[in-house]
Amino acid sequence: MSATEWILALALLCILEGIIPFVAPERWLQAVRDIGKCATPEVVRKIGLTLLIVGVTAIWLITA
Repeated sequence: MSATEWILALALLCILEGIIPFVAPERWLQAVRDIGKCATPEVVRKIGLTLLIVGVTAIWLITA
């Protein structure tokens, strides 16, 4: 994978991560507050692990 592809991937990530806060900032803030009130570090870690597995699996399936 070239440096250009990495930069494009990071740019796409930034675009995807920025859509919701741009379109609905109040709802995004409320969701973050709600998660902060009820989530434990273990739950956040499990969500992060799940997202990592989904991402790696998707990349693996697309490039295989």
